[in-house]
Amino acid sequence: MKKIITLSFVILTMISCRNRDSKTENRNAAFEEITGKTVTFSEPACYAYNDGNNHISLEFTDIGPTLKGNLTYAFAEKDKNTGTFVGQLKDNVLLADYTFQSEGVTSVRQVAFKVSKDTLIEGYGDMNAEGTAFKDIKHLNFTSTMPLVKGDCAEKKQGCLFEDGKSYSELEQRCITLATLKTTLNPLKDGARTEGKQAYVYFSSDNSKAEVFLPNSNNGIVLEKKGEGNWVSGNYILMAWKGYVLQDKGVAVYGG
Repeated sequence: MKKIITLSFVILTMISCRNRDSKTENRNAAFEEITGKTVTFSEPACYAYNDGNNHISLEFTDIGPTLKGNLTYAFAEKDKNTGTFVGQLKDNVLLADYTFQSEGVTSVRQVAFKVSKDTLIEGYGDMNAEGTAFKDIKHLNFTSTMPLVKGDCAEKKQGCLFEDGKSYSELEQRCITLATLKTTLNPLKDGARTEGKQAYVYFSSDNSKAEVFLPNSNNGIVLEKKGEGNWVSGNYILMAWKGYVLQDKGVAVYGG
């Protein structure tokens, strides 16, 4: 009798171990599947939707267990939201915290995108009282009619050539026509205007950032406001003085 009980215990123990091993393998497989989907985002990876009136752009800038990037919403007749996101990919869904600027106010809210091949579909659901997080991420509806399609970031930026009167804007996350910008700066030498090509300046909606487009450069330089009338990035300082003056290493190089 004791032998029978002992044998039964051994069999049950073996079954239990196998079940645990099976569950562990399943969890590992699921993790590997999610990890595999994470690394399918090649750095950089860009997704965008544009119907001529509404524009959404999402760019991954940091690929890994934690995903980071830029996200911009520009809907017709609505204030543009520009910001950054930090999140993770799980079960084909990117869930992230989106920190953005709108009308001079910094806000944070959760966003969700379902990954379907080379397309991102935004998800919607009930939010908490503060409007910052989903009440239940298991009950999101991925019903957006504005799918973000994957594109080539390098190709998108390389198509914006200064010689063609265009440049890629980091603030707008798109190619812009420089002639449409209202603020232009003339080249300076020893504090006086000199011959040469103009530089262009674009300001964010809340004036917290300024993007400077220098001659023969296909990308803008983003400066952040550090003081009253000053925007700074590395050696560059844009000062609001009798218009605007751009300094490089303390020397005025453009003004207007």
